[in-house]
Amino acid sequence: MKQNALVNGYICLLLSKDSSCYSCRGTGERKHKPVRGYIVVANLSDLDLVTVKKSEAGTLALTDMIVPFCVGPNGASRICKLFNFSKENDVQE
Repeated sequence: MKQNALVNGYICLLLSKDSSCYSCRGTGERKHKPVRGYIVVANLSDLDLVTVKKSEAGTLALTDMIVPFCVGPNGASRICKLFNFSKENDVQE
């Protein structure tokens, strides 16, 4: 997310050495890169936030929700580890 891009989707910006979201290789190099805008909308799946000031009501509505995985693991050993299977179980079924 780029702080100065006031859109709710992606936008291509010409980024230089001093801008965030881009590290240049040579001197004076600039590049068009797609960056997400700074406006937060409902289609974002999750955000990393830092609490600056704790309210009196608390943050129970934010911290008590568990988001399930969208995609499961691919490898057989990782599937066994996730579901606590033994090595004798056939994972391919």
